[in-house]
Amino acid sequence: MLPRQYFPLGKAYDPAFCNRTEETETLLGNIQNGKHSFLAAPRRYGKSSLCEKVLAVSGLPHVTVDLHLATSEKNLERLILKGILDLIGKAISSIDKALQVVKYGFKNLKPKLAYEAYGFRLELEIINQQASVPETLREALLFLESLLAEKKQAAVLLLDEFQRVAELGASMGIEGGIRSAAQETRYLSLIFSGSNRHLIESIFQDAGRPLYKLCKKIKLQRISADHYRDHLNIAAQEQWKKPLDEDVFQAIMNLTERHPYYVNYLCDAVWTLCPKKLPKVEDVQKSWILIIEEERSDLLREYFSLGEAQKKLLKYLATHADSGIYTAEASEQMELPTTSVPNALQALLTRDLLEDLGERKYQVINPAYRVLLRES
Repeated sequence: MLPRQYFPLGKAYDPAFCNRTEETETLLGNIQNGKHSFLAAPRRYGKSSLCEKVLAVSGLPHVTVDLHLATSEKNLERLILKGILDLIGKAISSIDKALQVVKYGFKNLKPKLAYEAYGFRLELEIINQQASVPETLREALLFLESLLAEKKQAAVLLLDEFQRVAELGASMGIEGGIRSAAQETRYLSLIFSGSNRHLIESIFQDAGRPLYKLCKKIKLQRISADHYRDHLNIAAQEQWKKPLDEDVFQAIMNLTERHPYYVNYLCDAVWTLCPKKLPKVEDVQKSWILIIEEERSDLLREYFSLGEAQKKLLKYLATHADSGIYTAEASEQMELPTTSVPNALQALLTRDLLEDLGERKYQVINPAYRVLLRES
């Protein structure tokens, strides 16, 4: 057995996919009912894996548009337009495209069919250079919807790393253009996802933004210990013909704090370290120390990029889990005025380094950070 079959550090497929039963059913139900969705979760919680699993189960034509490399609003437009074209290609046959293109009235776009060796390729040319990005996106999305409606064919467009809209400082018009089309669709479902939870949530939960309340929110939590026990013991049975000892399982849960990425990271290391014999707690601890060393330089680079107040607050929360941060005692230990705490807190939340536990309590999301900052 290869450990990465069960514990990948990238996307999880087939036996590597652990639980997410409720989230899978919710997202699949949204798609089947023509509802739009957005996923909210910290980095490395498995959003992409969940989307790919659901899209595969749905059996519907789908395309993922990765906006991570977008460098401008115009670049966002081109990437989304290409995704729309790709989805038309998957959902509608070449003959149908040829018939439908001539029936649709365009204002800003000029669809044309280019012949190639294996059939037709649809292209969308922007004919009105004065048209804004929101106008062209709206027209393209409604064009796609009209083709799907003619075929009575449902389809899904996943816009991944959608927080780039906010990161690039793009006008809210682009969100308005998407909303204007999305609120009219019946056959096209949109999924929005991103690696910065704070930004992606602000786009969809801020009453002042165009996409407010357009989508059903799906929030990924940490997977429960019971589900992890079943998942890890399936992998243990395959490698060692026995389940894990309970103290070994608990050590994995405690060190990783059930952070999905670090559970996989640690289990991959443990299964690799012990190919023939069941691991002991010492093997888990040894593997965890190696992981911390591998992560050290990247995490410290990020830590030292923070402002002084942010560093003090992050370090305090790493060493005082779930503690209040507005007390005089906390202020004294952080050597930070209480008046500086709100701004530092907001900056750390924006960078997705902290998790809000409610009741004005917060914790560091990354368990490796806890170890490094406690050491220092």
